Formats: sequence, structure tokens, C-alpha cells
Amino acid sequence: MEYKNIFSVKQTEEKILLLLRDIDEFPSERKISENLGVSRSVIRAAIHHLESENELVRIDGKLKTNKAISISMLGSGSMSQELQMDNKNSEVIQFSKDIVNTSNKKIRDFFEVNKNPKLIKLSRMRRNEGIPISYEITYMNYNRFPKLLEVELENGSLYKTLEKYYSIKVAYGREEISCVKADKKKANILGISIGSPLFKVSSYNYDADDNPVEHTDQFLSGSKFQYILHAKNIFDYKEDLD
Repeated sequence: MEYKNIFSVKQTEEKILLLLRDIDEFPSERKISENLGVSRSVIRAAIHHLESENELVRIDGKLKTNKAISISMLGSGSMSQELQMDNKNSEVIQFSKDIVNTSNKKIRDFFEVNKNPKLIKLSRMRRNEGIPISYEITYMNYNRFPKLLEVELENGSLYKTLEKYYSIKVAYGREEISCVKADKKKANILGISIGSPLFKVSSYNYDADDNPVEHTDQFLSGSKFQYILHAKNIFDYKEDLD
């Protein structure tokens, strides 16, 4: 059977992802071609591009849709924005909110505090569609944001709460990304095995006046996240630096 290629590769990619949304087993090129009415050469090109974009992955030699959450390494949005926390299937669970002191020099230097600094320590877990995906420990300067101990986070978002009560927005920051192994506590919270790989994302964020706002250590399950660095992001980032 011959097909007229009435769809572009991009349109075909969208149709392939829609076709695979509710199934786990990847069909043959022939079956996809018959289903969409597109030639196998276009199907092959679409699959190749989807693989290059990490939309499709090969596991044990078989193609599958990538169900990991993709996050841009050069993106400036909060985790709530990345996970689209307006989605009713996403939620934040707060474990604790305390006043603490820290001996961690890097954190003390970030907040520019010396002896006996009062910091708010916020421990949270994020779930997406009921699955734990992130354990987070956030520090903020208590003397600057005392009200945070009294109020609930606005829709689970720390940034929305800061904007509501203090009219402060995070303007920029930096991230340090490393890999660690899950200890007993983190494994229990995230529902994974002890020793499982985790992304550790340490962020240091500032307001528009260059004042430190918050430092967060996020522990993300390596099987549920992927960090993507696109070529376009690199060029945009270089232009910003120039």
C-alpha cells in the first residue's frame, strides 16, 4: 500500500505521542504507518527525532515513551512551575517548619549571617499523580520573613506566598546539580530502595535587589526525572551573558 505524506514529520510526531499515550508496548513502524496513513519513511524520521528529544527511550532494546519529568537545566522557573502545580494531580506535603541555626558555612555565607543565625527550615515532599518525586529542604532568613512560620504556603508554592505577604519575587539564582545515593530517610520518603540514585539540586536564589531569598536542597528520584540541556538554551544563555 502506498501513502501520500500529507503530514509533516512534526505533525506525525504529535500523532505518534497521542497514539502511545495510553499503551506501554511500542507498535511496529508498519502498524503505526497503517494507523496514521503515513509512509514508513516519515514514521522513521519522526521516531528518530523523538528519540533525540528524549520523548522516546530504548529500554532493553525496545522503544517506550519516556515517562520521566523533563526539566530544563537553564530554565529559571521554580519546581512548582516545572511540575505545573495548578494541575490537580500535583501536591506538596509539608513535614516541618522550624527555626534553626546552621553551622554550614556555605549557607551562612549565602545569607550573610555570622553567629547564631536564625533560619527558617522548611521540609517538604512533592507528589505528582500520587507518586513521591521530590524531597526538599529549604532555608530562609527568619528575621526577614517571620510571617512564614504562621501562614500556609499559597497553593503549595513558596514563591507565591512570598509575593503575597512580602511583595517579593525571586529574580535570579544559581543551581548546583550532583548525584547522591538515597539514605534510609530519603528512601522512605520517596518510596525507593536505599542506595537508589538521586539528583541533588542545590539552588541559591536572589530578589531583584540582589538580596538572598532562599536556599533549597532538592532530592529527586533519578528514575523519575531527566535534566535536559537543549542547544537552543545554550545559545540563548550565551546571548544573555554577552
